[in-house]
Amino acid sequence: MKSFSLFLFSLVRIVMLVIMSGYFLQMTQGIDDARTMYIIGAVFIFIVSHFIQMSNVRIKVSVLCSFVDFIIISGFGFLFSESSYLYLIFFGVLSTTVFLLYDQKKLLGLFSGLFFAVWIMISLQIYVKTGSFSISSNIVNGMFVFYGALVGSLIRNFRNAKETISVQYGQLNESHIALQKAHRQLREYAEQVEQLTVIRERNEIAREIHDTVGHKMTALVVQLQVAREMAERDAERAKEVIAICEQLTRDSLHELRVSVRTLQEDDKGIEFHEVLQELLDDFSTLTQMETRLLLNGEASAIPLSLQPTIKRVVQEGLTNAKKHGNARTCLVEINEDENGIRLKIKDDGVGQKNIHPNFGLINMKERVEEHGGSFAIRSEEGEGFEIYITFPYQPEDVGVTV
Repeated sequence: MKSFSLFLFSLVRIVMLVIMSGYFLQMTQGIDDARTMYIIGAVFIFIVSHFIQMSNVRIKVSVLCSFVDFIIISGFGFLFSESSYLYLIFFGVLSTTVFLLYDQKKLLGLFSGLFFAVWIMISLQIYVKTGSFSISSNIVNGMFVFYGALVGSLIRNFRNAKETISVQYGQLNESHIALQKAHRQLREYAEQVEQLTVIRERNEIAREIHDTVGHKMTALVVQLQVAREMAERDAERAKEVIAICEQLTRDSLHELRVSVRTLQEDDKGIEFHEVLQELLDDFSTLTQMETRLLLNGEASAIPLSLQPTIKRVVQEGLTNAKKHGNARTCLVEINEDENGIRLKIKDDGVGQKNIHPNFGLINMKERVEEHGGSFAIRSEEGEGFEIYITFPYQPEDVGVTV
């Protein structure tokens, strides 16, 4: 049995069927009465049918057993018409069973229709034999059948609700376990992303130091070697070389300061245009090159993912203007609109007709291309140097602000 309540119902059901059969047995005339044999056979069929219906059998077999019970109970009503309406107690037990075991509306309607048909026919038989028809007795005994049907429906609905709750609880428990697993995986993924971000930042800083400070320090070593050789043969030439070494040292120190600053927290609480302006002001102070920042659009609309790259590109552009162009002024112009971000760095340096990209320009190009941007340069002798960069907005950048 599926539960104690069903077991208890099953026990009460078979006891009632047997007791009611025994009550009708008292109305017979002994063993010679054909109705006695009918009752004995009915009890046997009730018991067999009961255990079949209360077992896990196919629905068709269970329905067939219920129809057999219906026929036998109808027989009690026709054979014992003198017992008035006691046979309806049988139908009350059957109605509870039918409405408990089955939930198909057509099947329940069929049983209900057959019951009303048999009830009317037996009532007519009783009226023919006794010449009387008791409405109150019909109503009282009929209510027991209706009550049995209601109890069966309630038990079935309760059982179905309990099974549904059990299934939903199982699904909820599985969902909870899956959610915990997903949360654990998300946490592991977040840790991996954090580690990768740290590694990437370290690699970026290492690349900057290698490509800027490392290059200058290498040149410094070479120039010092030249100065040592020239010290004894050409003192004036040695002074010039030492001056170059001094400038290389200053440039390297500036690059180291910038790299160390990037190791600190990312300018929390400072607007991006203020960060760029501070960068230009510091560079101007160190190199005596006039710098100017022109911003068209909202700096706050520039995605966080692009801000470090733009900052490094501007820094490298300023260094390139002073170091290779010997420029006196440099303009940094940023235009932001719905299509993306356009960056222009223009100086008034010496310029050159045939451009041979140095390490700085190559690094700038690589940084821009990493974000799907375009990189272009233009220069003529005596007309300075211009850098044009475009960053198209990516789908994940839309709506991202500082």
